[in-house]
Amino acid sequence: MNQRHRVLLAPDPRLLLELFPDSLCTKIAQAGLCFVIDDDGTISDSHSMYISWLARKLHRPLRPEDNKRYNFSDVHPQALGMLKAAVFGSPRMHIDLPVIPGAVAALQEIHEKKIAIVILTARPPQDGMVRATRRHKENRRIPFDIMIFSRRKKEIIKEIRKISRQVVVVDDDPSVITSVFRLTGVMAILFGAPYNEHIKRDGLIRVNRNGGQTAWEEVLSIVRRKIINGRS
Repeated sequence: MNQRHRVLLAPDPRLLLELFPDSLCTKIAQAGLCFVIDDDGTISDSHSMYISWLARKLHRPLRPEDNKRYNFSDVHPQALGMLKAAVFGSPRMHIDLPVIPGAVAALQEIHEKKIAIVILTARPPQDGMVRATRRHKENRRIPFDIMIFSRRKKEIIKEIRKISRQVVVVDDDPSVITSVFRLTGVMAILFGAPYNEHIKRDGLIRVNRNGGQTAWEEVLSIVRRKIINGRS
C-alpha cells in the first residue's frame, strides 16, 4: 500500500470508508474480517513509562500496580492532564517503547493470513507523534494496513463493520471495549491490565497473561478458533 494511505488523522467517521484506499476495502471484504488494535497498553508497553514520569513529577514512588483506573485518577486527580501535556507532548519518548510480549508474532501471523490490520490509537494526531508512532512500528516489524489517530473509536469501528462480516477489536481501554462489545458483528477483546480488572460484563472477552502463555497468544487462540477456522 502506498505510504500516503497508511495514516489517517482524526477522520470524520462518516467519511472513513471514502478515505480508505480501494485495495484495503477489497482486502477487508474478501477476508470478511478486519482486525482493529489499539496501541498503548496493547502493542506498546507504555504504561510503565507513564507511571515513572508521574512518580518523578509527584515526587513519590509509584508502581504500575498502584494504578487501578485507566484515567490515573487513583494516582493523582490531574494525572491524565499532566500526561497529555508532557508525555504526549514529547513524541520522542514513544519511539523506543518496549513492545508487549507476543504482539509482534501475533500481528505477523494475522498479517500473513491476509487479514487487514487497523491500528486505532487515541494518541494526538500531531505530526511529531504520528512520525514517532509509525517509526516505532516499522522499526519493530509490526505490520499494519492503516493507522488511524482518533478518539472516536466506537464510531470508526461501526463504519468498518459496514464492509466486514466480522471486526475483532483489541483494546485495554475499558470504556472502548464496553461501548462496542455488544455490537453485532464485533468481537471485542479487553486486553487485561491492573487498571481494567474491575470491569465485569456478561459475555465480555478478557485476555490476561496465564502461566507461560502471553495475553497475545490467547488473542491468537481466540482468533484462530472463532474466526479463521469458521467457527464464530
